[in-house]
Amino acid sequence: MTSGGRRFLLGLGSAFALLGIGCQSRLQVFESEPMELEPMPVVASPTVATRVEFPMKLIGGLVVVETEGDDGPWRFLIDTGASRTLVSPEYAIRHLQRPIDPNPPTIWLRDASGRASPVESVMLDRIDFGRANFQNVRALIFDCGEISDHLGLPIHGVLGFSLFSNARLTLDYPGERVIMSALDDTTPMRGCILPFTAHNDVPMVQLALGTRSLLALIDTGSDGFINLDPAGLDVEFASPPREGTLIGTLHGDHRQIVARLAKSLYIGDHEVVQPIADLSGSLTSLGGELLQNFEITFDQEKDQVAFYRAGEDMRVLSPPKWSSGLSFNKARAYWKINAIAPNSPAARAGFKIGDLVSRLNGEPVEQWDLTRYRALVDAGGTITYTLIKGREEVPFAAATFVLVP
Repeated sequence: MTSGGRRFLLGLGSAFALLGIGCQSRLQVFESEPMELEPMPVVASPTVATRVEFPMKLIGGLVVVETEGDDGPWRFLIDTGASRTLVSPEYAIRHLQRPIDPNPPTIWLRDASGRASPVESVMLDRIDFGRANFQNVRALIFDCGEISDHLGLPIHGVLGFSLFSNARLTLDYPGERVIMSALDDTTPMRGCILPFTAHNDVPMVQLALGTRSLLALIDTGSDGFINLDPAGLDVEFASPPREGTLIGTLHGDHRQIVARLAKSLYIGDHEVVQPIADLSGSLTSLGGELLQNFEITFDQEKDQVAFYRAGEDMRVLSPPKWSSGLSFNKARAYWKINAIAPNSPAARAGFKIGDLVSRLNGEPVEQWDLTRYRALVDAGGTITYTLIKGREEVPFAAATFVLVP
């Protein structure tokens, strides 16, 4: 599922190491008992194999989960591209560990592109997920307003990869569920099992592009398909690079450049046939749009990750990438155009950067969350945008188009 709207990358970590390529297929069986997880610091581990399961919501390729509690619900993104856990100020103030540190430390938060900004570090008493809970959680306070506006629902934090260091984590994208089991669960993982390195607390895995090996971050906090750093690679294209709109990160935007690769990408035995890749970043990574084809299990004790798909077809296809030609900075009452794709129908229709959009096809923008808007773009056809011009609202229409066939 793709669209030409503003994409959002949440990955905060980067790591580089060499790995061997291996792949095995195994079966998976679970038992169910209560468990407690204490990632920071680790005080004790469960002595009996246990499992908890809870639903996840997939929004534009991003994993959203809800925590339980009397003061909830609270919604979080699970971001394996983030080394730390981030929480909103309103969540932090309700869950600070007592006694409260009157002088909390300041830490520089660095995103995957290397940019950094100062944030406050706090200790939370716990984060609950039904019968599983994380205690003594070190987190960074972060304003999640932009993420919430982008997705179209309140988000109260980002759960980084290191939070799950004391649990086996399964993200079942097709089944829309999260499974956590204790590290001493001896039931084997299923699917294609690869080693990963967690240097800097984010998972890097070795893949192959054609016959060329490369390292990639498994980044559930990116809603893209594949981000490819072309430096040092002799990249061949089935469809040449084309400039799109803007990609948003936690610390700014950059222009999207996308193309269809001529060679397949191999994740162990899985073949991603001639994938569409974003070439505008500096870190190669697998995003949620690709990962949603798999059930993915991370075992941080063994430094292994398993990619599983039901059935015998090991090929993953990358459909054409549709675009509206526009990207936005979103607020509740309006969307502000921040980029227009060159040579697109939107560029020819007379839209300008800075225009405020109040309605899509006659409905207020607050009724269009990311999933619904992307479905509209992917369906093709013409979209009518109502622009605020002084005291008037003026309709502008532009057709969606195939950015990359």
